[in-house]
Amino acid sequence: MNKNEHKNEHREPYQPNWPSLRGHRIPEWFRDAKLGIWSHWGPQSVAMSGDWYARHLYGPYDGTEGFEQKRSRRQAALHRERYGHPSRFGHKDLCRLWRAEKFDPEELMDRFRRTGARYFVSMAAHCDNFDLWDSAHQPWNAVNVGPRTDIVARWADAARSAGLRFGVSMHAGSWTWRWLDAAFAADTEGPQAGVPYDGHLTAEDGKGTWWEGLDPRALYGRPRRHGEPPDADFIDNFYARLSDVVTRYGPELVYLDDARMPFDAGSVCPAAPPSPRGLEFLADYYNAVPQSAVSIKTIPDADRQAVLLDVERQQLGDTDPEPWQYDTSIGDWFYRTGERYKSTGEIVHLLVDTVSKNGCLLLNVPQLPDGTIDDETAAVLDGLGSWTDACGEAVFGSRPWSVHGEGPTRVDGAKAREAALAYTPQDIRFTRRGDTVYAFLMAWPDDGTVLIRSLGGAAGLPAGRPRRVELLGSPAPVRWQLRTDALHVELPGTPPNPYVQVLRIA
Repeated sequence: MNKNEHKNEHREPYQPNWPSLRGHRIPEWFRDAKLGIWSHWGPQSVAMSGDWYARHLYGPYDGTEGFEQKRSRRQAALHRERYGHPSRFGHKDLCRLWRAEKFDPEELMDRFRRTGARYFVSMAAHCDNFDLWDSAHQPWNAVNVGPRTDIVARWADAARSAGLRFGVSMHAGSWTWRWLDAAFAADTEGPQAGVPYDGHLTAEDGKGTWWEGLDPRALYGRPRRHGEPPDADFIDNFYARLSDVVTRYGPELVYLDDARMPFDAGSVCPAAPPSPRGLEFLADYYNAVPQSAVSIKTIPDADRQAVLLDVERQQLGDTDPEPWQYDTSIGDWFYRTGERYKSTGEIVHLLVDTVSKNGCLLLNVPQLPDGTIDDETAAVLDGLGSWTDACGEAVFGSRPWSVHGEGPTRVDGAKAREAALAYTPQDIRFTRRGDTVYAFLMAWPDDGTVLIRSLGGAAGLPAGRPRRVELLGSPAPVRWQLRTDALHVELPGTPPNPYVQVLRIA
């Protein structure tokens, strides 16, 4: 048995150090799952202007990096035209406008289940620092403000009722400290030059307003300049909230949006000195929920079972010996009007390439502010479901084969940033289940003939001589011949689905 295929047999309680945590194993349910659905949804959805809105509504300032400038100017202009100056109407006021009035988690989860998804991840708190549950440590939450309902609890109930594993994602750590410093800036020119944004408001300023009784500092943090290290109170609050959400809802996957454990060395925003609180969280969480995983984005090889590697909007070029997760979105992370969506065909290609390399795909579904999805998103999900209905046996519960694939189209360099690739009929990806090898045809050959060179007699790969070759979803027989150079397969006249075709080779 492969070392990564055994169940977690750790018996001693985990201790808050890497040597102890390396005894943890990524659970088999995750390795079998292959496809998850993720919900980026919250106050930032209100403007329907895409991701990072809670930061960029304030506009560019000294801490705005080059890659942010274009989006920051676009979102700031929209915000001022629609809502007014951020000294009067800032992120806190968006929280009130998010109502989730048509949120039906059971209906959505049924659709997600029909895509083939085996797990679902709810946003717990994005970088905007607003908690989507009945938070014990953040009064700016979905029960007190806006929807007036526990979003995480409702997602959790719906996911588990539909038979999906449940996870949460927590972004309100290092990124929040770095993000919401923009709320403490001011215009540098124009009629409002020098007027401080609403991050400077205090609880006392709320008297007579809709937010009376709430403290903006609980949402934005203390006043700070770009580059200041986070303070102990902010770190304590983050880990108290993280502990609260996992204790309440028992998620089996926790997604942390950071390069390393939040506020530790290598984090997006390390404390000074680096904080060990992340290791304490890992030990407590794995002791409470052993068949679980916590994902971060930069992991030394020695720690690849202690935590799960997550790769955001970027594919790996080859099979990884350890399980990993690739996360992406149908469109922007948060709903944006007019955004170009990935097609079903693109998503199927991404799923197949990821699974062939020992990964799982976590696919974000952007929701409208009211909680619904638009018709284009629904069509993409339904197309994905039709494909997994026909070809899912080659994906779910599979493991990588001896090679992940063959053909001229490789995912590396600039292409790794999930560009839509022009696959050719020579491009094939593989998985296995027991003695069966599945060959994914990334493009349909015009002449109806496929040459699978990795299965040729001279390839030397441990497949053995095929007994039977079938095309999933097609009743038509497939003619084939094993030769030295390749397994030659003659396909029926038309493909059985509009996307990737799959040969089952027993």
